[in-house]
Amino acid sequence: MQDKLNIYSNNITSQHGEDGILNYIIGSLEEKIIHTCCEFGAWDGVFASNCFNLWNTQEWSAVLIEGDKDKYKALLNNTKDFENVISHNFFVESRENNSLDDIFTKNNYPKDLGILSIDIDSYDYHIWKNLNYVNPQIVVIEHNIFIPGYIDYHDPEDESYLRCSAKSLEKLGKKKGYKLICCTLSNCIFIKKDLFDNKKFPDYQVEYLFDYSAIQSQILMTGVNDNRFPILSKKISNTRKFLYKFYYKTQSLFKSDVNFIPPTKKIKKHLKRFGLDA
Repeated sequence: MQDKLNIYSNNITSQHGEDGILNYIIGSLEEKIIHTCCEFGAWDGVFASNCFNLWNTQEWSAVLIEGDKDKYKALLNNTKDFENVISHNFFVESRENNSLDDIFTKNNYPKDLGILSIDIDSYDYHIWKNLNYVNPQIVVIEHNIFIPGYIDYHDPEDESYLRCSAKSLEKLGKKKGYKLICCTLSNCIFIKKDLFDNKKFPDYQVEYLFDYSAIQSQILMTGVNDNRFPILSKKISNTRKFLYKFYYKTQSLFKSDVNFIPPTKKIKKHLKRFGLDA
């Protein structure tokens, strides 16, 4: 059985080795892989892209979606010489109008994809959960790097705070017919179960595949981007809670890039459903 696919890590434009890992997976699937991909948010098509190498050097067809207008202008400029690339300026929603299914059906795009890369720093979990028409063979989707691989959590659909854990994505993938075969620092990589071969791909749970290098504490987690509010995975003493709060409030006062954003009542209630404490 193959061990962790991270040994194939290599970055052309990806952040944490995804280019090299995807190249290995594609090579392992040989003629079974469909040479089409879709990526959103795509930025300028190059920055932190998991698909750039495919449409730029391997002549894959690509649908690239970016919501920010300035980034979209750069995306158009970077792809203007590539007839195999279609670009859209949308913020992808999890349901109905501007959902990925909606975009593909309105434009009569083929529903079968080789690779779907989801990275919008918010409702990634729910976008994949509600995806029914678009049918990717491989899914690359971002998780919160500060939530350990053994903790199951995802935000409610209408509010973004911690986003989602790798464990929650593994459980969702199983329901949708996918097998988790790799975790980079920031992404989970899934493959359709009917394409899984344990001689080529690892057959392990997320707890083993997860990259724990960003985890600083077994009980303390934080939000992402500028949100550093402490979230606890088990009950601790009031004294320890006070020390955590004091530390993080001090950080937010003296470091301009660190905020202390408390969760809403709805998020607090949602956290408790997963056994977490704010």
